[in-house]
Amino acid sequence: MRRAVDYICSRPEVKSDSVGCYGHSTGSTHTWLVGPWEPRLKALVGNCCLPTYGAIHEHQMLHCFPNFVPGILPHGNTPDIAALIAPRALHLNFGELDGGSPIEYVRRGIETISRGYEAVHAEDNFTHFIQPDTGHVLSDEMWSRTRDFFARHLSP
Repeated sequence: MRRAVDYICSRPEVKSDSVGCYGHSTGSTHTWLVGPWEPRLKALVGNCCLPTYGAIHEHQMLHCFPNFVPGILPHGNTPDIAALIAPRALHLNFGELDGGSPIEYVRRGIETISRGYEAVHAEDNFTHFIQPDTGHVLSDEMWSRTRDFFARHLSP
């Protein structure tokens, strides 16, 4: 992911001081995993993926391997990683019925991320949207929020 950002930023047609990152599903996981360690990403959007280890264990989910960071659980959980993106801009979309990210765990994860942004006085840079009666999709409403978020945080 960092090499991809290297390449994108090297392109003459790219405004390297205004690069964003979007991912859906496993791409969302990649987005919030690279976000804390890639400061060139000014705004990040994850769509439909924030499985906590508690949700994975309770629901006995067989999840994508990028969701597992060996040895991290005693120190934190997936929302703790996403919170490290602060103070840069982060938006997360979720479907209320997405079985890969059970909503009760997502809501707790959002609270964790919000606290991370509050700790660095960047509350306005973290937003989220949970779409009712929606599963693991990129809906029109989610895309609209994604587009508006990038326009707000990446436009000159």
